[in-house]
Amino acid sequence: MNRLNIATRGIASWRARLAGPERQWKRRYSAFETAVSWEFACKSKSGLPAPIYRLFQQSQYGEAVLIFAVAEHKVDLPGGIAASQCDVWAVLQTPLGMLSLAVEAKAGEPFGDAILGRWLEAGESDEAKRNRRERWNYIRSHLPELDFYPEVRYQILHRCAAAVIEAKRLGYHHAAFVVQVFDAPATSFQDYTVFCKALGIDPAPRGKFATTSVKDISLSVGWADCDFATDAEVAATTV
Repeated sequence: MNRLNIATRGIASWRARLAGPERQWKRRYSAFETAVSWEFACKSKSGLPAPIYRLFQQSQYGEAVLIFAVAEHKVDLPGGIAASQCDVWAVLQTPLGMLSLAVEAKAGEPFGDAILGRWLEAGESDEAKRNRRERWNYIRSHLPELDFYPEVRYQILHRCAAAVIEAKRLGYHHAAFVVQVFDAPATSFQDYTVFCKALGIDPAPRGKFATTSVKDISLSVGWADCDFATDAEVAATTV
């Protein structure tokens, strides 16, 4: 995790943070669409993309306001050197208190990584498997204390846990995980449904939060359908 961040100057600043900009930086790709969505929204009263704002507005949180957001935010995990890299991580102010928000963006692609049960067994050596078990134990400690996770995509689990990890680090009592979707195959919402059920909550309709808790931290999860950026929005966010 980098403790120092520099303010963006339009969507080009988001491109600079990508591991493979030549491959990832295209219209209708999640990295590009997410950048335009958040840069354009930051000029609004809430600072949030409208579908994500509505998730909060129609929930117990009410009127949420963006305090700051970080693109490609890395949350350190034990058991290896790779961090959980949130497409967007944000701090929000809500009537219930400050909130840590982790966003996983999708535009035409499914969730990455295998389901947890397969991921744990995929290490090439005993040491690699031990490291994966250590990592999972840490992730699990930041999720509801249930044991229904083996069939859930590993990517969803560690990204959701990242919201709780950061809430705990900052002393917040509220965390949220949002899948920001510009387009996705039907299997992605099916994976999300499996994830919600593993958390012990009924999958809320698209555009609605479902809420559980991790010890003293409330955890809300939601699916936000977003439109692809218009030419005008791209132009407005390009410096």
